[in-house]
Amino acid sequence: MESFLFYAFAALVVISALAMILSRNLVHSALYMAAAFLGMAFVYLLLRADYIAVVQILVYVGAISILFVFGIMLTKRDRMDGSNGFNRYGIIAGLVGLALFALLARAVTVAGASRAAPPADVPQAPAGGSAVAISNLFLGQLALPLEASALLLLAALAGAVVIGKGREKSKC
Repeated sequence: MESFLFYAFAALVVISALAMILSRNLVHSALYMAAAFLGMAFVYLLLRADYIAVVQILVYVGAISILFVFGIMLTKRDRMDGSNGFNRYGIIAGLVGLALFALLARAVTVAGASRAAPPADVPQAPAGGSAVAISNLFLGQLALPLEASALLLLAALAGAVVIGKGREKSKC
């Protein structure tokens, strides 16, 4: 039963991702992206990574996808049909995707043949992936990188506000 659910949710992710790429409507593409993120959360649940599944739902489905939908809806467009102009390169994108898939498959098979143990100084998350163990790791050994990434994201947010606001014309 677990194997069937895994393949069903994996198919949901792949079909949603393909629909997102092939859709000519940006709003539909954003909704297909949310479905793909939700499918990945269910895959994480099947892999017993409950914390990652909840973060996937909260951050990606709840925040990123909805932010995309609001951004699309707030832009001034007369018609949304045909608003996704990037899918005219479908054949080229498909070929590049197949080449990247072949490269990734080759890397996985080579890495699987020569699997080495990770270095001893790299902090390892527990196998179960429980929220308590992961939070102890983030707030213990990885506290400084976590705070550095938070400052980087804050600087990016401030830069986006400055760029989005634009320059005001002087009244002189």
